[in-house]
Amino acid sequence: MVVKVFDINENVREEELNEIDIININKVFSKIFAPENTDHLKIDCYANENSILKKYSKNSKEFKLIEFANELEKAEQKTDGSRNKQITEGNLFIKKETNRLLLLKLENIEVIDKEKHYEMRNTFSTESNYYKGCILGDDLQQITIIDKNKSVARYWRETFLDLSLNRNEYQNSKQLIELLKSNNLFESELMQQDNFQKIKEYTENYIFTNDTFDKVRLSEKLSQKNLIEENNLNAIYSEESKQIDTEFSLSKQAIKEDYNKTIYVSPDTKIYTENYVRLSKRQGIEYQDGKIILTVDESFIKQLPSELRVENEN
Repeated sequence: MVVKVFDINENVREEELNEIDIININKVFSKIFAPENTDHLKIDCYANENSILKKYSKNSKEFKLIEFANELEKAEQKTDGSRNKQITEGNLFIKKETNRLLLLKLENIEVIDKEKHYEMRNTFSTESNYYKGCILGDDLQQITIIDKNKSVARYWRETFLDLSLNRNEYQNSKQLIELLKSNNLFESELMQQDNFQKIKEYTENYIFTNDTFDKVRLSEKLSQKNLIEENNLNAIYSEESKQIDTEFSLSKQAIKEDYNKTIYVSPDTKIYTENYVRLSKRQGIEYQDGKIILTVDESFIKQLPSELRVENEN
């Protein structure tokens, strides 16, 4: 096993590690890469022809691990060679095992105490948005990328590692929602229409009420509702939308992650909904005179606490 740490700012510097450092760094790897850790996004990818992981796999024994740090430094630069200030600085941690390679970028190094041999501070938590990772086993077609953010940073997956997605319903659904929310799902001409907000709302509702997303079917529905006149898919959907499959099963998990909301009404009381947009649209929640009013579906009335049902009956 080999463990390396590189400080990546304006240049690359390898940190000197002793045995205690390595023991504590291993604890960090174990905490973040634990199979039961569900606090981050996991994406399945494959290595493209020019991927640095492909270069590593061809001759892992001779490969210099500092090459990963140099490649990441380049990925974090702008076209003029200066550092891209929008990308958070951090340290690259590398763990090389017999049949596995782990890459970890910690963007908030303050959660680890370097003066105490890289001990995790009390503030260390996998729920915070400060790390990105990569797991390479013995298959370049099955590489796992992790990111604590809701979507994987482009510079990490594409520019640094040069990986493409092995798409499943979760990944397709996540990107579909991201494209819709950022107004990048449809062609610009559709976006300029006066009724574009209605097109967007109908599409959102289509996602909420169907098990499958189908570009052809959605365009037909939009046409039937007289929201669009165009029937050429290339004139309806954007170039960016080609990143997702034309048809795929929708992931309820992805929808829940992007549309859930927690509303705090007091220090010890909160309301949680898996789909706030849908709840709001059907007027299932209102605020009046300091009170939040929730509409209870008929089929769920019997599941209310008995004291609430008794008060209502009286």
